Order: sequence, then C-alpha cells, then structure tokens
Amino acid sequence: MILLTGATGTIGSALLAQLAETDAPVRAVAHSPGGRAEIERLGADAVDGDFDQPDTLEAAMRGCDRLFLLSPPHPTQAGRERNVVDAAGRAGVGHVVAVSVMGASHSSAMLSACWHAEIDDYVAASGLGYTILRPAGLMQTHLLPGETVKAEGRWYGMTGHGASAFIDAADVAAVAAHVLTSPGHDGATYELTGPEAVSLPQAAVQLSEVTGRDIAYVDVPVAQFRGNLLSFGLPDWVADSLVAFYQSIREGHAATVTNEVEKATGRPARSYRAFAEAHKEAFAGS
Repeated sequence: MILLTGATGTIGSALLAQLAETDAPVRAVAHSPGGRAEIERLGADAVDGDFDQPDTLEAAMRGCDRLFLLSPPHPTQAGRERNVVDAAGRAGVGHVVAVSVMGASHSSAMLSACWHAEIDDYVAASGLGYTILRPAGLMQTHLLPGETVKAEGRWYGMTGHGASAFIDAADVAAVAAHVLTSPGHDGATYELTGPEAVSLPQAAVQLSEVTGRDIAYVDVPVAQFRGNLLSFGLPDWVADSLVAFYQSIREGHAATVTNEVEKATGRPARSYRAFAEAHKEAFAGS
C-alpha cells in the first residue's frame, strides 16, 4: 500500500491520477472535504491526517509500506515533514519517496532550498529506505502571471536572459510513480529537469507562436518585482524566496539539464513548447 501526502497539489494530483491507472493500492491524506472528494474520485482511499498532529499521521500510515512525502513551502515545513518521517518509522513504512528541490543546500539564499536540505538530511538519517527527487522549477508556475499576459500581452519578471530547465509537474509525478512501484532506488537522489534550458524571453516567443499573439517578456528591477509580489498578498518570506530563485536563474545557476526523467520513464521529459500547447488557453487574449 502506498500513502500519498500532498495528493491534491500540483505534483501530487498528477501522481494520484497516474497511480490510479495502475494496479498499485493507494491511500492519500485528505485535509478538507473537497480534497477527500477528489481523492476518492480518482479511486484512492482517503484518510484524515494533519502534519502538525503526528498521531493522525501514524494512524493514516498503518498497513502502508511506501510513503510519498510532499508538503507546501512554509516556515514550519521542515518540522512538519520530520513529523511525517517519524510517524512513518513508527508505523512500519519501509520506503519514503521525498520531493525536494534542485539546489537544496543549507547555505542557499532560497529559504525553501534550506528547508529541503534539512528535510533531505533527516530522511537519509531516518533508517528508512528512501529516494529523494529534486525537480527544477515547475512549468506550472508560468501559469501564475497568466492574467497580465492575457490582458496586456506582457510577462513581467526579473530573470533577464538567464535560462532554467523547467519541468512539467506531470513528469515529476511520472518519476515518482516509477520509484514507488519498482525496486532499485534505495538511497538514490534524482535531479529532474525538462529537456532543455529556456529563458523567459524564449518562453514568451514560444507562447507568442502558440497563441498567435504578441507576448513580450519585460524585465523589471528586483525591488519592483518584489513589490509586485507583495501587492498580490504574498508574505515577505515567499517574496524573498521567489526573488532568490529568479536571481539564481538570472545568474545562470539553473540551466543544468539531466535525462533522469527519460531514464525512469522511457520517454523524454515534456518540452516547454508542448506545455505551452497544452495550456495555450491560459495565455490567450480575453
């Protein structure tokens, strides 16, 4: 039995859908009635669980031998995921597949990368079998500025001509599904990327070609970009983490490309062009 956390998020929901197409028995933690309904719609068992209440996690894991560990970025993320790992040990789970981030490091300027470095170390020292997945930035984050693209034909950012090997969340999920349902991954860390490094100006060109609109990337100063994030209601720590992430792209630290997706799944990772085609309505003019 596989237990999924984060099953209704961007990666988790794609994983849940993919596992539903296999014979693997799946159980997923639900945090709301809507989440429970979505989990059950896809044919998985939904169980209650709270990262801040370890007893509920242990109960949810009973009878499970594999765990998919994923939670949203948050200042308490490391502590929450430590709770999950500890509960997994008490419940007799044999293997944990943890989603980290590419560039996870205790010295990173990105808070989320520091938190994930702490979590990765804890998972590795837990005594449980484990596999760590470190994906590059998700293509799905490019859907967030869709409103300005729709309304103005402008995509505002601060990455300059720096490129990143963005990956589709479905490809991260495909690798997770493979690892959860096959042997031979104990102690492995997989760096997951798309098939090419793409800059935001290049992405805007591809979106223009796909939508038939003139979509331009507009680079803005860091202070203005951070202010825009705060104006959307994002907390300071989220804005600072995003600025640090985009600064790393600008400086050329996110352009590494791997073939781990193809090695695991037997097919290449989805290209940015294919992502744009699949989501062109999100960028089409109103």
